Amino acid sequence: MPTLAALMTPFPYHIDINAPVEEALAQMEAHQVHHLPVTRDGDLETVISRRDIERARAPGHRLEEQQLYVHDLCARRPYIADIHDPLDKILLAMAETGIGSVLVMREGELAGIVTVTDALRFCGEYLAELTQPVDDSVA
Repeated sequence: MPTLAALMTPFPYHIDINAPVEEALAQMEAHQVHHLPVTRDGDLETVISRRDIERARAPGHRLEEQQLYVHDLCARRPYIADIHDPLDKILLAMAETGIGSVLVMREGELAGIVTVTDALRFCGEYLAELTQPVDDSVA
């Protein structure tokens, strides 16, 4: 069984919990990612997604008119897994809980991130590999 190391994005970019939301969005756009691990004083705290930011900026949202900071949008606890956890266990947990990302740790340090997009890409490539025609011709 593959582990999280097989599909995680290693050493993801991250942002401080007290940074303005505009900084998080700019970092996401610059690096073409949808999730950023969030740190406080260098320690892993949670995760913020582009969807979190878009929701807070939606018309009628209670925070719409305020200057927003990353901590305003990060109330939930992140899903954290070990780099050696079996992939099937993590993918099923993501599906059952509806989470969009998993922070991957190695020996207590952030090693990477796995998102739904990463999981879908991995599964698609795996299925494509399974369905490759076998060349039975003898040379």
